Amino acid sequence: MSDTIKNTEALAPLLEQIKDLLGHIEYGSVELIFHHGKLVQLEKHEKVRFDKN
Repeated sequence: MSDTIKNTEALAPLLEQIKDLLGHIEYGSVELIFHHGKLVQLEKHEKVRFDKN
């Protein structure tokens, strides 16, 4: 199996996790953390906004 196919198969679950995080955030950010060129962590920072009234 080629490296490209292996990498594509390995990315599928990661992309689903990122898609899930982005789908549930109204205000904030999603951060990808890399160490030595490898993704090791996803962080979700969400802000809660209150009505000014």
